[in-house]
Amino acid sequence: MPLVSILICTYNASDSILATIWSCLAQTYHHIEILIHDDQSSDDTREKIWSLTDPRIRIIHSWKKLWPYGGLNVLLDHAQGDYIAIQDHDDLWHPDKLARQLEFLEKNPDCVGCGTKTLMRYEWDQKGFEYFLGTRNYYTIHPSLVFRANKAFRYATDDVYMQDAMFQKKVLCKGEKRIGNVNETLTLHLIKAGAKNFSYKRFQYRWSTIKTIFSLHPVRYGVCILGFETIRKIAYPLLQSIKKPEIIDTIERLPFTILGKTIETYDMAKKKKMGF
Repeated sequence: MPLVSILICTYNASDSILATIWSCLAQTYHHIEILIHDDQSSDDTREKIWSLTDPRIRIIHSWKKLWPYGGLNVLLDHAQGDYIAIQDHDDLWHPDKLARQLEFLEKNPDCVGCGTKTLMRYEWDQKGFEYFLGTRNYYTIHPSLVFRANKAFRYATDDVYMQDAMFQKKVLCKGEKRIGNVNETLTLHLIKAGAKNFSYKRFQYRWSTIKTIFSLHPVRYGVCILGFETIRKIAYPLLQSIKKPEIIDTIERLPFTILGKTIETYDMAKKKKMGF
């Protein structure tokens, strides 16, 4: 059986890290290793990780702050698996996720990676929607990604916007649609209240940022991204200062609403029924 290396970079995730790791340990595909890098957390995240005794868990240290993508590169150096699975420190997996993806990849040798349909769930009101990026694409939702291991694969660690999308399209796919997506909801991605996800903080008005956006997306979509990021830069600090994160989250949902995605409440019973 191929070994799957699950990579988790974590920072101040005390409230979520154990549930995330347990969802990895609960996979019906058992031949896994879990590599965790704690990026200088100031809460008790590290103590909670060390409390776990499962032999499949390996904790990788560094002596300086690396940020998420630098941490992923360190974990890639230590990974021993035939496949690499990416997991965020506050997301959950359905128990059958890895089994479904490895089955897909074994049947589709032309695909370098595989994602899944993802339940995008908003922290502040527990609403969400199921998001699917098509059966073949340049990328998928990052914490749903499994790809074939290659020691040459690396994430950009300079101040580049959309590192995960760039890694998938440029490094994994080399400009071809080589990531398949399983049309089952097997990943739950948490969207933090007030747009506090790490990737949202990376946008800067620089030529390198604009160049990256238009190298990853069609012109019309790139223009929309720039407009939306401008709204984030101007409006969000004001809304955060007057303590109105719910308005920020309403704005964040607008692109998906325009695309016809129904935002509905996912209560605990429904989430459990879906396997999370």
